Amino acid sequence: MMHLWRRRVIAGALAISCFPGTAWAVSEVDILLNKLVERGIVSSDDAGIIRREIAEAKEARTTELAKEIVPEPDRRWTWKGDVRLRDEYRNREGEGEASDAHRQRIRFRYGFEGPVTDQLKVEARIATGTSSTGGTGGDPVSTNQSFDTNLVKKNINLDLANVRYTPAISGVDSVALVGGIHQNPMWTVGPLVWDGDLSFDGAAVQVKHMVREGVDLFSSGGFALLDTGESETPMFWYTQGGAELQPMPNAEGEFFKRLKLKGAVAYHDYKNVIRSKSSVDVIAREAQNSAAANDFNQINPSIELSSTVAAVPVALFWNWARNTSAPSEQNDGFQFGLKAGRAKPALTFDNIPGWLRDGIEGGYYFQQLERDAVFDEFADSDFNDGGTNNRGHVFYVTLATLKHSTLGAKYAVTRQLDEAVAGKDHEDRIQVDWVTTF
Repeated sequence: MMHLWRRRVIAGALAISCFPGTAWAVSEVDILLNKLVERGIVSSDDAGIIRREIAEAKEARTTELAKEIVPEPDRRWTWKGDVRLRDEYRNREGEGEASDAHRQRIRFRYGFEGPVTDQLKVEARIATGTSSTGGTGGDPVSTNQSFDTNLVKKNINLDLANVRYTPAISGVDSVALVGGIHQNPMWTVGPLVWDGDLSFDGAAVQVKHMVREGVDLFSSGGFALLDTGESETPMFWYTQGGAELQPMPNAEGEFFKRLKLKGAVAYHDYKNVIRSKSSVDVIAREAQNSAAANDFNQINPSIELSSTVAAVPVALFWNWARNTSAPSEQNDGFQFGLKAGRAKPALTFDNIPGWLRDGIEGGYYFQQLERDAVFDEFADSDFNDGGTNNRGHVFYVTLATLKHSTLGAKYAVTRQLDEAVAGKDHEDRIQVDWVTTF
């Protein structure tokens, strides 16, 4: 009997909720249920169950209506973006450099990705940054805009635009072919060789395969074009192979159970980028590479050892680079450091003891990059103001202040390696960032 009453009430509620004035209809259902409880026909517990079932049925119906209104392919598209506000202070010493500088900057990025077919996906993103004119004058390693233009509107550039094809190939877990403007397809542990804002113009292939539980292999390869207007196109091609190992997935202790070792070796081969070519104007190279560095064949191995300690993620990493074609001994670079924590979820004052586990992350690394170790234009733009011929320490911490927002601070103490080269002899840099994603 009770189930019959429940079915009738739910059916009636759904029927009247389909008409205009849904809020009024729901209130009428509440009145009806209250009357039934008063007369002893329905218990309070059953009335609560009926309300929950009505809510669940209504939510399911709303979802079905949304699916009918919005075509299925459109529901699979994802839009996302972020805004970063930065306050930056730099204390600098060196030729042509002011003793200090204080500036405020903004980064805005917004884009989408979505499937065209089950195996074909497109991606695009716009971002702030300095625009290029006819292929010259832009900054490939920065999406920042400084508040220094007397309120002149800021530039928006095409940051990503690519097509990704993922064919099903027997014997391999996943294969992806990418063409267009895309993110760095290689795995990295830090910005020793590649700045995090650098996008590649060209094509790449990525392969991943699990050999067995706890053993995953991955590789990537491709090429990037620097100036197709030359008779001999300036470009570079690259390849990387690596593995991720989880040696003790069934161990009892947390540290050993979650212990992972990930490593890879990459090789980058530059073509037609010697200083005598007009492409120098196109790619706006920094002055840190020596004039004799007419070729770059870079070997770049990286390793990361990670696990958790008391539920806190921790990791140690090492990164090394050598230009085997450098004419001098200034051809090595390395980076090592550690990181701990995770900046999510948002910090709350009622869970202060849990801050070390959730809501905060931090780290440190040391870096040394000799003059001809890597192609200077694509190295970290924030480390001693970019380029090569530098060494120093970087400390950082990030707090998850609100849902989808973080507050971070970074402190870098850097200097030149070869002081005979004109440039920044020494720089202390402090960056404070507010980042909101949406």
